[in-house]
Amino acid sequence: MDRITRVLAPLALAVFTGAGLVACSSDDGPTAGDSAAPASPSAVTPAETATTTSSTPVPGPAGSPVDIPAAVAQRWEELGGEQGTLGRVTGPATEVAGGSVVDFERGAIVLTPRGRPFVVQGEILAAYREAGGPAGDLGFPTADEATTDGGWISTFEGGVITYLDGVAEVETD
Repeated sequence: MDRITRVLAPLALAVFTGAGLVACSSDDGPTAGDSAAPASPSAVTPAETATTTSSTPVPGPAGSPVDIPAAVAQRWEELGGEQGTLGRVTGPATEVAGGSVVDFERGAIVLTPRGRPFVVQGEILAAYREAGGPAGDLGFPTADEATTDGGWISTFEGGVITYLDGVAEVETD
């Protein structure tokens, strides 16, 4: 089975069964500037969590296959796969607080309990991990990192991390 088929077959199954609809919906939830409160993990329905259990093998260390959540594999492919901004996966997903984190050579993709994958990288990722990651006060990301005047910003359920002028600053709600 070629690599594309390995990536697309589980995704097609997820879409067919309806589990992939949450990850593919046009409503990706709050983004920077949105004031809507994120859904609590207890409000997540079984269909929403199904995307975190479907997995897809991707090339890992030394080319060996590593199973990662299908939504993460799809997002990684959109970013260019091994030759993209994140590079090669370094290991399997780490389950945390109802979601998961998949580490790559140059960052991570955090999968929310609702099945939405968000990229966190660089000094913002280091600050996020230091603040407890998804299990900490910040919770899960609500959007991918974005550029801002002089740096980067990443929004989370419980706050914001900015990286400006070489300094990462964590602000919690």
